[in-house]
This record gives sequence, structure tokens and C-alpha cells, in this order.
Amino acid sequence: MKTCFVVCPIGEANSAARKRSDQVFKFIISPVCKEKGFEPTRSDKSYAVDKIDQSIITQLETADLVIADLSGHNPNAFFELGYRTALKKPLIHIAAEEEMLPFDVSAIRTIFYDLSDLDKTEECKTRLAETIDAVCITDIQDTVATTSPSPQQNVNAQILTLLLEVRDSISDVKAL
Repeated sequence: MKTCFVVCPIGEANSAARKRSDQVFKFIISPVCKEKGFEPTRSDKSYAVDKIDQSIITQLETADLVIADLSGHNPNAFFELGYRTALKKPLIHIAAEEEMLPFDVSAIRTIFYDLSDLDKTEECKTRLAETIDAVCITDIQDTVATTSPSPQQNVNAQILTLLLEVRDSISDVKAL
């Protein structure tokens, strides 16, 4: 099974940040990842006896996919996001709906969630699943590029990317 490492603000036990991260992991990320053939994990869910910072770096380097929750502007999450970005490996940004992302990150497509609204949670899960499909198609194409991908694979990836952009534009228009 492929791995998905989840970057998020974990916070202290029983804190609001921990509760939100646990709920996002349990009700959004985990079911979607499992449906898509990924085993999701988080740094605080590991019971290995090692240095936690080295374990996180290893996960960032080796995971097939990373989902980064940018809620709360956690410095560790942004460090891990930057590290994974530098590796140019599959990465998906998510954040709480009310979150105002920093300028450098706000231009990157982000999936927003709202745990207080079940319809929005389901919409978020659908978008996450679609984004995983898009990221995986692109990743597969990058891997296969050396063995010349078929024209159909290129067309499918382009169509999926355009459809996601159209859906985002429609959402923006609806919001106005």
C-alpha cells in the first residue's frame, strides 16, 4: 500500500488544535486516503523509538503523498511543507475554511474544510479524492516520462487539471 504522511498542527493533548487535527485526520483524510489506496500516518501516530524530527524528515522524503494542513499557521507545518515542496514530490494543501493563508502559500490551490458543516465536509472529501487522483496521474506521468507516456495519459491528465480549474472558477463565481 502507498503511504500518505499528514503534516498538521498537533498541539498539546486535549487542546483545540489536537482535537481539530484528530477530527480532520479521522473524518476527512483517513477515509479518503484508504479509498484511494494510501495508508495515512501522522508523526504523533508513530510508536517507533527514534528521533521524532528525523522520523518526520524521512517521512517527508519517502511518502508517496503528503497532505499538509496549514490551519493555525503552525511553524513546524510550514517548515515541513517547504521541505516537501523543495523535494518536488506530490503534496496537497488543506486548511480550515476561516484560515487566511500567508501570501506565498495563498496562491497555491488549497482545499478548505469546515468540520461544523457535514455537507461541506463531504464536499471537502470529494475534492480531496479528486485532487489525489490528479496528483497521482501527474506523478505517474512524471515517472513514466522516461518511457514515453501514451498520448491518452497526457490528455487525461490535462483534462482532469482543466476540470478542477473550471470547478474552482464556478465556486468563485457562486461565492460572489
